[in-house]
Amino acid sequence: MTRYHVRHTTVYGYSQPVTLSHHLARLKPRNTPFQTVESSAVSMTPAPAYQTDSADAFGNTATFLVVETPHTEMTVTSDFTATVKMPDYPRPADTPAWESVADMLALPSAPETLDAAVFAHPSCFVPFSQKAKDYAASSFTPNRPVLAAAEEIMRRIYADFKYDSSATSIATPIDETLKMKRGVCQDFAHVGIACLRAWGLAARYVSGYIRTRRAAEAEKRGEIEMIGGDASHAWFSVFVPTYGWVDLDPTNNMYLQTEHLTVGWGRDFDDMSPIKGLMTGGGSHTVKVDVSVRTA
Repeated sequence: MTRYHVRHTTVYGYSQPVTLSHHLARLKPRNTPFQTVESSAVSMTPAPAYQTDSADAFGNTATFLVVETPHTEMTVTSDFTATVKMPDYPRPADTPAWESVADMLALPSAPETLDAAVFAHPSCFVPFSQKAKDYAASSFTPNRPVLAAAEEIMRRIYADFKYDSSATSIATPIDETLKMKRGVCQDFAHVGIACLRAWGLAARYVSGYIRTRRAAEAEKRGEIEMIGGDASHAWFSVFVPTYGWVDLDPTNNMYLQTEHLTVGWGRDFDDMSPIKGLMTGGGSHTVKVDVSVRTA
């Protein structure tokens, strides 16, 4: 088991004063079978006039904040401590054929499959894509175990796509990402989800953090205040009957490890945007984000 402290700081700068703003943050992590949250807090400067937590439709913690103090800069900070252990994964060959899973999800008859079926349908950022279905087709041979197919999708995305932070925005369509074969972790997660859903499977978008090797090596050298050494991250998860959900990280070509920390999940990025909101005033704005993931 590994214990981590995570700090995620977002600084917004505005060219004109913001006189009123409402925000919804999904920054507090959730407990999972492999992650135990010891403490978590979200703070804001200027201090919000109102702040409250509630559970969203998927069980994630959503923090609602209202700022009534005029400001030209706003800082949102999330701090949490959590312990992570290595998940136990089923052998891909021992999982059921993907066709049988798709049939279960098409006509769910048990609570487990009914809950999972929500993630088998198109969503805001992951509409049905024929191009994604065609791309994935070679992985869905008859009677292939569902996890074997999903794992191959992950490995193909890792091999075929190039990480390029300048190539896309969060609004870039799935088909455009498939054409360019470039993007960032959110894009790769969306492509994986689109591929699985196109063949009738349930896949969800997972938001969290990853402890980078660069940051771990820097900490060993005593560079504990290194800025920007870690990153917010995203991956996808596939539903496997009797086991549950298996998380796959196409950006790094791996199953979820003890370097991953989970904040929450939804149908796509729209359900797990770290911070969204509305404001009066502000003019143009800039955003700076810093994430620190350190062993505790």
